[in-house]
Amino acid sequence: MLNEERSFSSLEEVTKLLIAAEGKTFRELDETGRGDSAGNKGSLGNIIEESVLHYPVNSDAEADILVGDTRYELKVTPLKHSGKGKRTKTVAKERLVLDIINYENLPKENFEDSRFWNKSKNIIMVYYYDDREDKKTQSRLDCKVLKSVVLHYDENDLATIRDDWETIHEKVASGHANQLSESDTNYLAACTKGANASSMRDAPAPAGSGKARIRAKQRAFSFKSSFMTSIAERALVSRIEEYSLPIPSNQTLSEFLWQQMSPYIGRSVDDIALRLGISKSDSKASKSRLVMKMVGAEGRSVDTIEQFRKANVTKLKTVVLYPDGLPKENMSFRQITEEEWQGLASFDAKWEDSFLYEYFEENKFFIVSFKSPVPYSQHVAGNDRLVGGFLWNMPEKDIEQYVRPVWERLHELMLSGGSVHYGRGTNLLPGASFNGVCHLRPKGQNSDDVARLPNGESITKQCFWLDRHYVAELIRENQKVNGNVK
Repeated sequence: MLNEERSFSSLEEVTKLLIAAEGKTFRELDETGRGDSAGNKGSLGNIIEESVLHYPVNSDAEADILVGDTRYELKVTPLKHSGKGKRTKTVAKERLVLDIINYENLPKENFEDSRFWNKSKNIIMVYYYDDREDKKTQSRLDCKVLKSVVLHYDENDLATIRDDWETIHEKVASGHANQLSESDTNYLAACTKGANASSMRDAPAPAGSGKARIRAKQRAFSFKSSFMTSIAERALVSRIEEYSLPIPSNQTLSEFLWQQMSPYIGRSVDDIALRLGISKSDSKASKSRLVMKMVGAEGRSVDTIEQFRKANVTKLKTVVLYPDGLPKENMSFRQITEEEWQGLASFDAKWEDSFLYEYFEENKFFIVSFKSPVPYSQHVAGNDRLVGGFLWNMPEKDIEQYVRPVWERLHELMLSGGSVHYGRGTNLLPGASFNGVCHLRPKGQNSDDVARLPNGESITKQCFWLDRHYVAELIRENQKVNGNVK
């Protein structure tokens, strides 16, 4: 009999039903045949609702079930194994989408009474592993339920989530919903949501613009996959060894970084090294070590620090600006894998689903700048002075204006099947002059470090770069006079 009211007397009643499902496949649990008739990913959640908790599928605005006087949202979400051998670890397979953002109503809300928080403050997570290698022949219905847990927010996580919500709220309320990006925030993101990432809806326009509404991509509140990984590790007691910065609950990651770095603003690299008791070095890596020591994480990389990992801060980039206001080099990011080259040749490939859009849409970078008192020809690394640092993500408008054309050009080239004329003086890949900001350049270990293109050609592995003029400008825009981390 279906529980039409979706009401339970206690959490124990709910968890008893969910525990009974652990270790079983969704196919085994499915009492209605919904899984075989529904191609959408949500069918797994529907199976848990109908066949395990025995209440009817719904699309209500309020949270799914009532336990006593408290409402709980039910979320069925996949995990996967990453790495090999002893390095194998459990990670979230995807972000957790929570609720569509209503741009019209959001400006009227405050966090405590918001629709987002009403649906998200109490969540029951149902985990399953999805390690399928061939999704065309292997069905999700054969994945097994792993474990069900009630999500608990610790004090620091909640402070960050609240700050993220305020960031999204302010951007929408000020009339800039069309400039939202997942990487604007740390744990809670505004991800694109709809039939495709081009789905649009009305949003408030900026004051003084002369119009009441603008069009913005439909987005949903979601927890980033990096944050979901940390939640899963906590729930499954499989947390990897990582360092946690001692950030007070009333302080954001950005504020903490500024606090740690501010005593050294304006000091030379040699002076900072002396004060911190570390050896001097002229290598670029030495500046990274210096920065990590300043913020209290000596000898660690950003991907081993809890707060960076949760916020998807994936790289530390140190930049030296010379008297002309520019760095000597462009800034490199990630390589294109052979699998990604192959994907570019697909007629079904879409920009909104591309690895390149995802990379700049979701990732944040910790950029720390130094200033050399002399031109590059006279440069002495130890004399570079710390200007400051900031957490940066590429603005949505820049992703569309500068990164998208690069992807479209690559997609066009791979679809054509013709030669890219690599290394022949007529290279067709988008180079430094393509749009003045985003381009491709080789970044292999040597000339033998190559990638095979869909047309059979082999070229030196390629990396995405941002032009040094753009890098200098983003530093000027983000860096306050006192070097504040923002």
